[in-house]
Amino acid sequence: MVILFTSAADSSRSERLEGWLSKIANEDMTSLRLLYEDTSAGVYSFALSMLGSREDAEDVLQDVYLSIHKSAHLYRRMGRPMEWIMTITRNLCLTKLRERKKTQSLTEADEPIDWLGNSKSDDRIALNEALNTLSPEERQIVLLHAVAGLKHREIAAVTDSPTPTVITRYNRALKKLKKKLTEGGAF
Repeated sequence: MVILFTSAADSSRSERLEGWLSKIANEDMTSLRLLYEDTSAGVYSFALSMLGSREDAEDVLQDVYLSIHKSAHLYRRMGRPMEWIMTITRNLCLTKLRERKKTQSLTEADEPIDWLGNSKSDDRIALNEALNTLSPEERQIVLLHAVAGLKHREIAAVTDSPTPTVITRYNRALKKLKKKLTEGGAF
């Protein structure tokens, strides 16, 4: 028997997001702005992890919130609004990848990708370097959990992977990050 615990913070965030989605369905643009401010970092990180291109991730970010604005009336309260938002993000990323026909390899990128934004603090630089050592799947799971705040079961649904696989990849990624960060003396 598996018992899932939900923290009060997770529950209140879900309720807040669902409230905004309900208001967006009634054309409340302030709620759309609030939803964007609360969720855009996670949406952008997920899009970037799938696409490997800042420009494409920014395009998808914009398209996600346009799509939310158009389809908020279709959202059914399930207690998982971030999962719904990330599914929209994933679908738009897959469309973008189909348009490109071929994914640019992250190892072929001209410059390392800044997964956490444009901050120049030493800790963020070290963490970005460590994230670049992870496989794309591991990095995606870590970013969805740490930046977007998704639970492992939600990540599994968004990435269409079994929950145990997500947990294994997450734990493996954390070990790699810890090793990289302690070797480099970052923390």
